Amino acid sequence: MSEKAYGIIWTDKGGVFNFSHAHVVAQIAERVATGYQGELWLLNYYGQTKLAEERGKNAFAKVEIVTADTCEPSDEEFAALDFPVLRVAMPRGRFKMYYPLAMRDQFPWENRQWDEGSSDCYRLGLDYYAKALGITLPAVPTPKNYTIQMMTYAKVNLFVENFEASGFEQVIVPEVGDALLIQSGLATFDGPDHVGVYMEDNKFLHHYRGRMSTIQPYSSMWRQKTAMALRHASRM
Repeated sequence: MSEKAYGIIWTDKGGVFNFSHAHVVAQIAERVATGYQGELWLLNYYGQTKLAEERGKNAFAKVEIVTADTCEPSDEEFAALDFPVLRVAMPRGRFKMYYPLAMRDQFPWENRQWDEGSSDCYRLGLDYYAKALGITLPAVPTPKNYTIQMMTYAKVNLFVENFEASGFEQVIVPEVGDALLIQSGLATFDGPDHVGVYMEDNKFLHHYRGRMSTIQPYSSMWRQKTAMALRHASRM
């Protein structure tokens, strides 16, 4: 039996993800074609996936090139995983990402794969409030592709319409744990289309569309795009 969480399909063996970052796939293919024999790692650079030849502090997976018809690991290889791996089977070139089973229940805030409706900015915020702050928020249903659709849904901005009913109040200066409603410019409607959580050291946690979740500096650019800072009534 399988289930989906963090954009990943989980079974009793571990997690499986159809790696979809085309620019990185092309870079790996180039390394393979030139006979590269060194290590390759996948890095999360503020939500964007990058290929590197050294493991950095923001590495979220190792690239493993195997000679086989399939990229799927054996049961023994799956059980031995202690870090995510992108397996590339040569010469056919099949590839998928695999995650240790232990990560299903202890997945970090960063490095979550984008999957609208189950692993996106809003669901990351709900999960953070529940697990880190002990606050269970009502989950507001959102239409598929809500933030990039044309002016439909009667011009209703669900972020703005529902924050008070979810127990939030606007504040001027954000504190750790406050929600940030951001107008990224991606949506075709007015107002915020993205949400993050303000963190320590002037950083914020968020999951931008098509990228990975990340904690990054709350820079002047993101501040200028912030439409509202919200604090839950229980933290007032």
